[in-house]
Amino acid sequence: MDAIVVISTAARLRDSVLQQAGDKIKKLYTEQAQTLPDTSFSTSNGRLPCKKIFFIPAPKLSKSADKWVFRTIVSEAIQLIVNEKTIIIRPIVFPAVGCGLNGCDATFVAETLMRAVSYELEQRPNLPLSVYFVIQSKETIVFNKFEEQLKLIKSPPRSSTRLPVVPRKPPRKDTGPAFERRILEPSSNIFKEVLQIFQSSMSNQSYKEVISIENIRNKRWYRQYLAERDDFNDRLKQNTEKRLFHGCSEKAADSIMKEFFNRGFAGANGTAYGQGCYFSSNASYSHKYATPNNKGERRMFLARVLVGKTTKGNSSMKICPLGFDSTTDGSHIFVIYRDSQAFGEYLITYR
Repeated sequence: MDAIVVISTAARLRDSVLQQAGDKIKKLYTEQAQTLPDTSFSTSNGRLPCKKIFFIPAPKLSKSADKWVFRTIVSEAIQLIVNEKTIIIRPIVFPAVGCGLNGCDATFVAETLMRAVSYELEQRPNLPLSVYFVIQSKETIVFNKFEEQLKLIKSPPRSSTRLPVVPRKPPRKDTGPAFERRILEPSSNIFKEVLQIFQSSMSNQSYKEVISIENIRNKRWYRQYLAERDDFNDRLKQNTEKRLFHGCSEKAADSIMKEFFNRGFAGANGTAYGQGCYFSSNASYSHKYATPNNKGERRMFLARVLVGKTTKGNSSMKICPLGFDSTTDGSHIFVIYRDSQAFGEYLITYR
């Protein structure tokens, strides 16, 4: 393997790996963990037959952990690979997270981890990565569950065109809150990724600082979006999801997080390309509609949007033209007409 993933908050696994890696890596890990607590980081291999060791914390990992805990582990690991500039990482290996002392359901873990990996690779089609899971030989039940999920992922659908695999709701009950706003740590890889996407199309003259980035967790909204995405994938035989910006006022942002992107407000910021909900791949454009509050703070969503089959829009379009899923200016603006076509995954507060 080029890289191995270690859950740094899983003491038994972490200590075993550090013992095999040697004193130099032990010291390096201790220094990094003290400097960057609760943050993912990588070290060299020490005595282990790999190139890198990825240490990823999962403080909320437990028997009742929801899918977000496992998806974050995968996302953090992939992001470490993307950020790696000194060496090339091709094969990477994960442990069967949670299947040891935590006693997590093996079916739930296998499905969640493998679908999370498939989803991350789908979002980065140019990343030639091979992903492995290592399972103790005595854990035959765990092995069988992972093997079952692998067969499901590798089995093509009935149609001749293979669809990309996306994460779906796991079969176990999610006991987390129905709605939650999670403030991301500036040192986390997810925060850095969202910030980079924002800064890549945002003029430096338009803002002074990013105050916070929040991960929006709305179960009802997310489930509706996943159902819509499944329908799009089945119908179009391709993934048309884009990550786009939507600027708005603080009051509108609070409403959107609870009641989704409501096209009932269409026209508030123009209808040049249709009377729907507007998104843009250009943060500087969306900035125009991110009206400041009395503190000078602005709000902008980085959303997942299903653009589907799109066509040039105009101001007379109250609904999407027959045979199409969205309208566009032909460049960076996309207009949707169904509330479930977008999911506001992150809220950026800046000034």
